[in-house]
Amino acid sequence: MLEAFEQAAHKHDAVRITLDGAHWQVQGVGTMPQSRREVAWVSPDAAQSDTTSAFVQALGQSFSAGISAAVARQLDLQPAPGQALASRTVKLALDMAQTSRQALTGVDFLTRLQFSAAADGPEFRRVCESLALDAGALTAAERERIDAQLDERFAQAQASGASAVESEMAEQWLRQALQESPRA
Repeated sequence: MLEAFEQAAHKHDAVRITLDGAHWQVQGVGTMPQSRREVAWVSPDAAQSDTTSAFVQALGQSFSAGISAAVARQLDLQPAPGQALASRTVKLALDMAQTSRQALTGVDFLTRLQFSAAADGPEFRRVCESLALDAGALTAAERERIDAQLDERFAQAQASGASAVESEMAEQWLRQALQESPRA
């Protein structure tokens, strides 16, 4: 659905959704070149549809809830039944969401690296020592499994809007992964 908004935003001045049978379709809205009159390609039920709410929902399905809520709040994307959504707003919202996702991934990069078993990060070694676990005895496969568990936790945090992950939380996740290790 988000791709349909993006495609329509690149083709038209504004986008509007309509219910066509059982499926939502994004349709374009434009301006007549000579009269400057706005025209819309909509079905009779268009007044009942809320393009802005549908766009925010589609944004939330492609990005984390935290990112979509922040973008909606920043751009004041409030329900507007029967109203078209400006293409420039769609483009700006998509750009903001993508930039936010990249920024949050970058924020957690250093924390991931410090706690990485495969990279033998300093925090990984410290936590192993505190558990009286010989980090050097862990195989490459065990280290990859531990990192995979941490990666899953970081992804869940980002999806729920809880990024950047605090070191204390990453340490807790690492401790759990290490305690589940057959060598623990």
